[in-house]
Amino acid sequence: MADIQTFEKIKDIRDKEKREKQLFHQEAVDIFERKAEQLYDALKKKETAVHEFNRKLSEKTVQAGSFIQHQNYIARLEKKIDSLQPAVQQARVKMQQSQSKLTEAHVEVKKYETLIENKYLKYQNWVKSEENKHMDELSMQQYLNFQNR
Repeated sequence: MADIQTFEKIKDIRDKEKREKQLFHQEAVDIFERKAEQLYDALKKKETAVHEFNRKLSEKTVQAGSFIQHQNYIARLEKKIDSLQPAVQQARVKMQQSQSKLTEAHVEVKKYETLIENKYLKYQNWVKSEENKHMDELSMQQYLNFQNR
């Protein structure tokens, strides 16, 4: 029984580590979502700006100053997009790594749960076997006592 308690303590420690990894993973997911949302917003702004500029060009002539200003705005958005893409990729990699560590921790906890369950079943079978032996002994003694009368 002490053996099972030892494994229970180890499982509790592994479970605590798993919860810590879950928090770390959730934080990594949140960071990835924020960065991806920033990238999405920048891409959406660029798409809208390009669409709006093309619409204005098709409707009428555009002044040179407005044309340059719009191209500069699109260039700034492209720079922002270019700087956000590596950040999003890094956040994705961190999120995937934390997912992998979380999965490993979950497997580790599951191993100990299975081990504890098997040990407990083995212990129950041993107890049942001992009870049966004891009952056999008692019945044998009763039989012998009955024969001796």
